[in-house]
Amino acid sequence: MTEFSAEFSRSLRTAGVVGAGGAGFPAYVKAQGRAEYALVNAAECEPLLKKDQKLLEYFPERVFDGLELLMRAVGASRGVLGIKKKHEAIIPRLKEIAKSRKNISVLEMGDYYPAGDEQCLVYEATGRIVPPGGIPLEVGCVVANVETLYNASFAPRPVTETFVTVNGAVKKPATFRVPVGITWRECVELCGGPTVKDPAYIDGGPMMGKVQTDFDLPLVKASGGIIVLPKDHPLIVKKAQSRPVFTRVGRSACDQCSYCTEFCPRYLLGHNVQPHRVMRTMLFAGGPEHKLHSQYGLLCCECSLCSLYACPEGLHPREACVSAKSDLREQKVGFKNSQLNTGKKPEVHPVRDFRKVPVSKLVRRLGLEDYNKAAPWSDAVYTPGKVKILMSQHIGAPCVPAVKEGQRVEKGAVVGDLPADKLGCPVHASISGTVGKVNERYVEIIA
Repeated sequence: MTEFSAEFSRSLRTAGVVGAGGAGFPAYVKAQGRAEYALVNAAECEPLLKKDQKLLEYFPERVFDGLELLMRAVGASRGVLGIKKKHEAIIPRLKEIAKSRKNISVLEMGDYYPAGDEQCLVYEATGRIVPPGGIPLEVGCVVANVETLYNASFAPRPVTETFVTVNGAVKKPATFRVPVGITWRECVELCGGPTVKDPAYIDGGPMMGKVQTDFDLPLVKASGGIIVLPKDHPLIVKKAQSRPVFTRVGRSACDQCSYCTEFCPRYLLGHNVQPHRVMRTMLFAGGPEHKLHSQYGLLCCECSLCSLYACPEGLHPREACVSAKSDLREQKVGFKNSQLNTGKKPEVHPVRDFRKVPVSKLVRRLGLEDYNKAAPWSDAVYTPGKVKILMSQHIGAPCVPAVKEGQRVEKGAVVGDLPADKLGCPVHASISGTVGKVNERYVEIIA
């Protein structure tokens, strides 16, 4: 690790920069690696989300600054920003900026899902296939989200705000920047409130996001959007089904057509993930209380394409794979020590390009045509009365509160931290004020 890499890594950790694409992986770890390519994941293929597009429209220089810093840290000789070519209004400006930077280019991608899967992006940008169970670094690539690089360009300035899109059943869909720790209810009210009487929401995109009904949950640094829908919308109903329910339905209705496998993006990259075989295991597992030990679900990327698009019966192959992975973890079985890890080099499926799912078709299948609004940028400044800063906002160990009730804190102050040898980042006050409640889950700050 070079001197600059170590310094940049420290700055990222100090600032609390984590992956803003949903997973929340601490960015400082990626800055410690060595790679030939640094890739910007600007595909944003989840329907209805717009925040990456708006970041690149209004703050593109900052994103490229972050990319250059990452390239220097990992020793990358090339930087590539992958974005869907449908964003023709902003691509000329992005190409103009790329030309002014050294060894950076813009890759125009098709409008399919999941183009934003990092292993799909690696293949599209470099022609390299990440090994099954591996990470992009193994093929000389490091991948970062748009907002992650935006935040990295300011490091070591603390991350105290997040960009979100609020879309769906709200009066004025919008994309904006707000303090970390405000509630989803406040975000929805900034958009005029819901347009339905009994709303639920999806935290994140409609494909991979989680259904929530508690609008008072706080935003975290990895929050990217909220999709508000009627509680009885088919997508909400399906995503909210429990394991006993989807197991019982799957056992009775799966006819082993294998569409779930044939459309799987990782299967099409040559990885041995076969959801239909996991579903087959469910058929003789003995009931929902029995464990699923099918190793054919271990490489599932949980994109939900199988469950929400491919399956003609409307079943839950994705959820079956997630359950199988969980059950196998109890036996300490992962892909590395599985029977499927033969060491054979994967080969891309010959019809991969013909099985890419257009987002327009996905929106129709999900029943979201009436909710797919523009969500324009709003630069209004929102000053909340209080925030709740969660102690766990990233992959890794949770933070421990670093403040006490009644203490005065300024915006940007560390309110939760963890030892340097633990994977994770500190969390910071997103507003100035007095510390209210403090517990192992969150720190409340009252303006």
